[in-house]
Amino acid sequence: MFVGRERELARLNEELSRPRASLIVVSGRRRVGKSRLLLEAVKSRQTVFFQAARVSSELNLEAFKQRVAASLGASPVLDGINEWEGVFHYISQQATEDRGNVVVVIDEFPYITDNDKSLPSILQRFWDEEIRKDGRMKLILCGSSISQMEELFAERNPLYGRATTPMIVRPLPLRDAAMFFPDYSAEDLIVAHAVFGGMPYYLQLCDQQADLRTNIINLLLSETGALVDEPNTLLQSELRDPAFYSSILSAIAQGCTTTNEIAGRIGRSDTRSLGPYLETLARLDLISVSRSMDASEKARNLHLTLNDRLIAFWHWFVRPNLTAIAEGHGNEVYDSVIAPKFSEYMGTAFEPICLDHVRQFGKESMGSSAQKVGQIWGADYDIDVAGLLLNGTFFYGECKWRSTRIDLGMVETLKRRADLTAYGKGHPGKQFIFFSRNGFKPEVEHLPQSDASIHLIGPEELAYYPSARPMPVPSGHKP
Repeated sequence: MFVGRERELARLNEELSRPRASLIVVSGRRRVGKSRLLLEAVKSRQTVFFQAARVSSELNLEAFKQRVAASLGASPVLDGINEWEGVFHYISQQATEDRGNVVVVIDEFPYITDNDKSLPSILQRFWDEEIRKDGRMKLILCGSSISQMEELFAERNPLYGRATTPMIVRPLPLRDAAMFFPDYSAEDLIVAHAVFGGMPYYLQLCDQQADLRTNIINLLLSETGALVDEPNTLLQSELRDPAFYSSILSAIAQGCTTTNEIAGRIGRSDTRSLGPYLETLARLDLISVSRSMDASEKARNLHLTLNDRLIAFWHWFVRPNLTAIAEGHGNEVYDSVIAPKFSEYMGTAFEPICLDHVRQFGKESMGSSAQKVGQIWGADYDIDVAGLLLNGTFFYGECKWRSTRIDLGMVETLKRRADLTAYGKGHPGKQFIFFSRNGFKPEVEHLPQSDASIHLIGPEELAYYPSARPMPVPSGHKP
């Protein structure tokens, strides 16, 4: 099932349709759907699609030749070629005026360069001397390690300056991920996103016909569940010391947001020793490091947050109960451990979902797209959402995942906090956006009609594109 990715597809198709040679570099986390995106982009084009493996360069070259023969036709000439440059030259010869452009996709490109350091130099020479001149070949290099792909094209490396289209594939936003669950309510779609995130691989494993509880039990609370050990598998495939990295992620998942808190939780006395580990996790896009929006760029009060919702959920509920899960008590783990604490977990998961909404769809409610999005935290108060719109307007937001509705007091509290913070101080025309699981009291629900600076976002606005939203329920019919 392929959903979303309209912008990524449009960008790829635009580059592939240009009458020039292309070197497209695609990176993104494992399981994020890079290969599926590329297959969708090239499905109507003459393509050699090669999936590299963690084997020797010689074995990868032999497998690559087989893909070339299957896609472009076998040839005795190809059989006699025993080096990468010769195969690339053969492909470029096939891109004639009669045949048209040939697209070559090498997926997991770093698997080859790990064992053959000469390949980037070979490609650089081939690009400069052959591909760029005749303009009929489109080369796409793809890899799951963002940092490794960036390093391959960094300054002082052979391929520096050759990429025509760099692209990082991110997890699907909530509205696109929601398409995997066509029968879920808006609230359940938000909860599903808080558990599985926007990784297409995880979402495809879910049973569309099953409720959320069943999907969680089958995938995460069963000894044979496809995702019961996924965080460990991910770290083991990427890192040399997965256990220590897992301890750091666990501390962040449990609410440790500073290096001091993390060090205390995992028993490290020297916080500076955490630096390289945190940098690695950030390069893998597993964590984000941010400052309060009202802080200077030199401020050291940094906050660490988890980007991967499945890892957060796993450390909250799965890892502490692995023994019970192995003994077959997944249903009881859900009912006795997860269900009572689910609202508490959602309180931490809801804010990132709201922040993502503002980044991607802020223009829908506030009339202008966001150029900066973050949070404000201090000794006396926090602001869940804060940022700057492209039109120069500052905005502030509140996120509430609770059974009660947002009332007028909460609106006034946010306005007071916006007046207290240095962020946006003195700027007129501030905007205020409120996110609520359970809606708004009548006196708040009517505010946008008289105050254009107030914006109200409920589950339907979060989970659905405007054209797909169900008809609104009158406020008098809400519980």
